[in-house]
Amino acid sequence: MSAPDLNAETMAQFRDAGVEQHSTILLGAGASITSGLPSWDEFATSLLIDSGAVDKRSAELLLARQDPIIAVEAARAADEATWKQRLRDALYKSVGTLASLSPSPLHLAAVGHYLERKDRRSLVTLNFDVLLETVLEDETKTVPIAVTNTDKRKGEHSVHHLHGIITPDETHDVVLTLNDFTTLLEKQDAWQVNYLRTAVTKGSLVIAGTSYRDPDLRQWLHAALKSKPKDHKAFVLLAREGFGVSKKDFGELEQALSSQWRAVGLHPVLMQDHTDAAQIIRELNHVNKKDYISPQERCRLIWESHVRNFEVLQQEYVGELSKNVEELKKCFKVETLDATIWISNGDGGLVRWASHDRIYRTLQALRVVETGHDSPWIAGQALAKDTEIIRDLSHHPTRRWKSVVAFPIPVAHPTLPLVSSAVLTIGLPKEKELYEGDSVNWAEVVGDIADEWTFRLYEGVYSGEGA
Repeated sequence: MSAPDLNAETMAQFRDAGVEQHSTILLGAGASITSGLPSWDEFATSLLIDSGAVDKRSAELLLARQDPIIAVEAARAADEATWKQRLRDALYKSVGTLASLSPSPLHLAAVGHYLERKDRRSLVTLNFDVLLETVLEDETKTVPIAVTNTDKRKGEHSVHHLHGIITPDETHDVVLTLNDFTTLLEKQDAWQVNYLRTAVTKGSLVIAGTSYRDPDLRQWLHAALKSKPKDHKAFVLLAREGFGVSKKDFGELEQALSSQWRAVGLHPVLMQDHTDAAQIIRELNHVNKKDYISPQERCRLIWESHVRNFEVLQQEYVGELSKNVEELKKCFKVETLDATIWISNGDGGLVRWASHDRIYRTLQALRVVETGHDSPWIAGQALAKDTEIIRDLSHHPTRRWKSVVAFPIPVAHPTLPLVSSAVLTIGLPKEKELYEGDSVNWAEVVGDIADEWTFRLYEGVYSGEGA
């Protein structure tokens, strides 16, 4: 399952849930891990090792056998004087600077949702980074305010950081170790709990990208939800990607996961990938419209249009892909490559619809592959991650291509958000290392070609005879 498979039943949960009155989006680590920042365990491991408290093996043993917020106390105790600097080093050492980070689909979706109706939308995060602020500044050309305490600073746009901020240059109000959490929880009137209480009173709360293991968040929400009106829901978006389990195992856990979250007063929405949560957030401003149809239904409109016009579109798409190949050979500086269009069938599968060098005669000849962040197919991964990727292919004596570039193709709707409904893949004759360093010469060309396919798919369904 990827964003194209979010069905009417899933999206109906957000209707009449307080979203229209007000919605607060709360992002956890899942948003920033996708951008390249370390997971909580990776961050804690770096702190323990870099402080000299323990070696790598001992750090792994500590984190495997006890709560990480206790384990990192050892890192802090090793040298309190340099603690803030070591926090910055551990968070950013693998990426260098903020400029080298790309906001994730969750960051982009949350800011997009906020900007559509900023008078009735709020942004909150458990993360230390300022990627939400980066997106806001890019979109609005104004400098947003990062709120970390009870100060009364106001700006046109604000992001509330419940656990403080760490940038490559500054550290403010960080909540990380057991002592930090304990001290904060002793405050009966902490600004964080008051903020969350206000959020659920005004409308809905949507939590995404967090495992909910922070003790303060649990206590704050327990207190805040007591004052929540019955028709205001607090959602937690649970992606299989965040649990690191297989589809089979996740299926076996679904009932227990739903039960445990409902027991603590939250409404669970289960999905496969972090980007599914991003698509849900993009949909929130539309779910109460009378003419609303789910991402899955929109993708099925595209698929059914292709099925109805199979023979015509086979010829047309092969011709267009052949033109694309000539452009792509120049920018990749190769004599041969493969270009293929894959289309979601809105039923959990991604269909290899057309390649530049062949025409399929029947629907039955089309290959269907699974989608997801852990799909064995690169096209399936690109659709699930909703971002361009480049991967090496495993060696096989009959395989012509050594690596693949995959670009998701978002398709618009006349009144509803974009949904990535197709993928363009480019098979290349050498390993990815040869092309990664030269991306400045091909990324824009591939992006322009993907944009052309975006428009072509839209036109085929929503204008002319395809409407």
